[in-house]
Amino acid sequence: MNKYITISELSKLMHVSIHQIRYFEEKEILFPAYVDTNHYRMYGMDEIYQLSHILLLRKLNVPVQQIKECMLSYSADDYNRLLTDSLQAVQSQIDSLMHMEQFIQGILQEQQEWISQSQQDQCIPIYEIKEIPVRHFTTWITIQPNESLHARALYQHRTDQPALFEIDLHYLYTLGQVAVCVPSSNSISDSFVEKGLYLTRSFTVTSEENIAQEIHHLKEYAFQATYVLVDPIILIEKSYLSMLGTDQLHYEIQARIEVTPSKVKERNPL
Repeated sequence: MNKYITISELSKLMHVSIHQIRYFEEKEILFPAYVDTNHYRMYGMDEIYQLSHILLLRKLNVPVQQIKECMLSYSADDYNRLLTDSLQAVQSQIDSLMHMEQFIQGILQEQQEWISQSQQDQCIPIYEIKEIPVRHFTTWITIQPNESLHARALYQHRTDQPALFEIDLHYLYTLGQVAVCVPSSNSISDSFVEKGLYLTRSFTVTSEENIAQEIHHLKEYAFQATYVLVDPIILIEKSYLSMLGTDQLHYEIQARIEVTPSKVKERNPL
């Protein structure tokens, strides 16, 4: 009985494709024990251990080009450093996956909140009063209230911000201009809005005319409720909801108000 096995049998034993075994041979990190008279590559125990070694190193993300060096000259200390580096890489991947998990959960929460509000908001627009902390922004572009953003303006004012529309753009409306801003830390911001009570409402639009109507409705509602609005009016473009939704854009409008405690209780009963 022949104690050696063919490349096909080695493939089945080690759960590795024949193509991958041949690739390792091309890179000169694995060789058959011998080639028989029928030109079959034959492999024994040494080759099985050698292939196991190669597969372990690949599992540790060692490049194929480096495996030969590892197998020929690595000491115990070298392998210790290799394992430490691999552990750090795995930890980095775990951190990245945890961040992605939180990211997806945040989008799902936004969607659920939107669905819940839209169900309540079908007949009469519903405004809420929220207590919002101070927020800092970096101004990206300044436009006129009747001006639209266009591709050329975005390019001319391009920033180092990656994944441009994966952040919620904030439009700060003041007298005579609209500042298009991105949230930022206090140390690099050039503007901020104060903490306080904000009149808010989420909505969707299909055209910019709808946005102007929403701003008008907010002012009208505040007037009827005897709230005093404090500039700026803030329009937040919900980027993820817009990209993952239909052909409508999702927004939240906010305006800081001056209101007595009794009025807040009246508008937000327990």
